Amino acid sequence: MTSGLPPESPVRGSSEVAIVGGGPAGCAAGIVLARAGVDVAVVDASVFPRDKACGDALSNDSVRLLAELGADEEAARFPHALVERAAAVFPDGTRIERGYGEPGWIIGRRDLDDALRRSFEAAGGRFVQGRRVSDLVRSDGAVVGVEGAGLAWSARVVVAADGYGSVALDPPGPGPARGRWLGVSATEYWRGVSFPFGETTCDHFFEDDLPLGYGWIFPAVAGVSNVGVFLRADAYERQGRRLSDLLDAFLARHADRFRGAERVGRRRAWSLPLAPRPVPVTAPGLLVAGDAAGFVDPFTGEGIWQALRSGIAAGETARDAVRAGGLGPALRERYEAECARAIGAPSRRKAQVQRALDFVLRGRLYRLAPVRAALRIGYRRQSVDHTKSDPAPRARGSARSSGLHA
Repeated sequence: MTSGLPPESPVRGSSEVAIVGGGPAGCAAGIVLARAGVDVAVVDASVFPRDKACGDALSNDSVRLLAELGADEEAARFPHALVERAAAVFPDGTRIERGYGEPGWIIGRRDLDDALRRSFEAAGGRFVQGRRVSDLVRSDGAVVGVEGAGLAWSARVVVAADGYGSVALDPPGPGPARGRWLGVSATEYWRGVSFPFGETTCDHFFEDDLPLGYGWIFPAVAGVSNVGVFLRADAYERQGRRLSDLLDAFLARHADRFRGAERVGRRRAWSLPLAPRPVPVTAPGLLVAGDAAGFVDPFTGEGIWQALRSGIAAGETARDAVRAGGLGPALRERYEAECARAIGAPSRRKAQVQRALDFVLRGRLYRLAPVRAALRIGYRRQSVDHTKSDPAPRARGSARSSGLHA
């Protein structure tokens, strides 16, 4: 049930588990808990539905996780586009493609996050919106609740899933990500973009002025495409150019794709805390998930799969903590190990791939036939892109194989 109280109304309450943040990580954790019969509340500063700057892309394994959470049919009610192929495009026009056995989606975060909220509430969870958590409440060294202006909430376990600049990183924490642990991105929407290589293909452009990053043009949802650029923050700072200028240059280089197209809405920029940042993801009484834990893919900037995956793991851990009477060391260690295995280790591999590709770009080695052949092999390997299934179709639920479309 959603709480929609006036801004001046104080909110006080308690639950077995309190989750800070109602995005994919928070709602994934909440759905797992509510399904298990745990008394759980999500607290979010925004009033839903709300917009959020994002690339809007869901890998096919993200769609699988939505189905695991029982949220795929709710999300499919909103406009979305299929992603059946992806392409890496190099400065000389070299194009390397891979197909997917099951499609991914492009779906706006306003719609995706509201679908997850609805699924969480349908499972029996409480959703408190319009209340910002500013502090964690501690007692005897353990987190026992959250508080903010007009908010006081106690809980046996708290899950911080509130994104970049999380309350979990406040002193004595390590603070927000910077340098190599931070990505920066700018995006905007365009209506009428052309897709000469197919309307269900995500194009990723690796270009000279986007080191340790790339530009993208994604399939259109109801005729509108998400377009943007992404760089690691330290590489961006060395560029000495504004992020907006880099996006303008990207659009100008690919003007043929935008001939006759029109911009929709305003340009937006945001920060992405990159994995595998060495920050604690647990503390007594506390689990940290999604962007709050710095789980964004350092190579692609993808964060939704990581949010859903860590949110599910946080929900399972919090569920077991409630049943065990507390979030003890063994459960904390289990969660830390799961995050390290599922997100940390693959992120380290992806960072190595990013460095290797940067070397290829700086040396213009992509012009060499043997290098292009190696790039084709590497791009198609699931071990390099662990959030996407290989091209061989896999049996899945009917909602994922029923030809859903925008």
